Amino acid sequence: MKHLLIFIALFYFPLTSLAQFELDSLKQKWENIGREPIEGIYSISGSSRSYSIALAKDEDVYKLVYLKGGLENWVYGDLKGMIARSEEMYEGRWNAGKPTKPNLEDIKIVFGNKKFILYWSDWSIDEFKMIYPEKATEPTDMDKVFMDEAFKRDEISIPIQLSDSGSVQIPVLVNDVLKIYVGLKKTSKEVIVSKDIAKTLIETKTLGYKEWKEGNYYQFIDDKKAFAPPHIFSLNSLALGEGQLTNLETVISEDISRSMFISFDVLERFGKVNIDLDKLLLTIKPL
Repeated sequence: MKHLLIFIALFYFPLTSLAQFELDSLKQKWENIGREPIEGIYSISGSSRSYSIALAKDEDVYKLVYLKGGLENWVYGDLKGMIARSEEMYEGRWNAGKPTKPNLEDIKIVFGNKKFILYWSDWSIDEFKMIYPEKATEPTDMDKVFMDEAFKRDEISIPIQLSDSGSVQIPVLVNDVLKIYVGLKKTSKEVIVSKDIAKTLIETKTLGYKEWKEGNYYQFIDDKKAFAPPHIFSLNSLALGEGQLTNLETVISEDISRSMFISFDVLERFGKVNIDLDKLLLTIKPL
C-alpha cells in the first residue's frame, strides 16, 4: 500500500494556487532539525530561461517548488515537480506546461556535488546548481558533464528503455549532434543505420562525401534515385556516458526505418557492461 501511495503522489499535481510551503519556515526547519543532503534551493541559468526552485522532502517524496525567475504564468510556491528515490537515481514527474494546465513529463535525476542533472524523456538534460544552504561554484561543461570531476565514479549508470518489441535501447550521442536511442544487434557490422538517420546526419553537415567508403554518395543523396546498396561510411563519433568511439564502420540498411543499431562488440568497447532489465539501467565500468 505504501508503494501505491507513492505512485499516486508522483502523478497528482494540485491545481490550487496555494504555495506548497513558506520558504523562511523551510529554511528555519533545515537549520533547527537538519535536512537531507539533496534538499536545498537550486537555480538554472540559460539563454531561454532562468529560475530557482526549492527541493524539499515531504514524507516519501521530494517536491520541487518554483520560487522566482522568468517563467511566464509561474509564481512563487507553484509545484514544478515531484520525485522519489529509485535505486541509483530519482524518478518522477515534471510539469512542463502551466500551473493551471499541466503538461507532465517523466524525468530522471542524478545528484552530485551540490547540483543535479535532470534527464528529460527525450534524453536531453538540464543542470541545476545549489545556491542555498551550500553553493555550487565550479563551472560545468554541459556537453561533457559526465567528464566533470563531480560526477566521476568507478561505474556509470545510464537509464535505458525497451522498444515496443521488448528489446533494449540505449541513449547515445552521434557525431556530437544527434541524440538517439539505439538497439543492440548480434552482427559483424559495427553500426547499422536507416536511410533516414544517414540523411539526418548529412543535413547536420557531420556526414559527407569524405566519410563515404562504399557506394555512390551523390546517388544516395538524390531522392530521385533508387536506393542501390551497399552504402558504407565512417561514423565520426559515438558517445555513451563518459566514453566515446570514433571512426566506426557504418552500413546503411533499407530494411529498417528511422532506427540505428550497434553491435555488442561496439558496446563492450566502452567498458565492462551490465544491463539490468528490472531497473532499466545500463552500468559501465571503464576498462
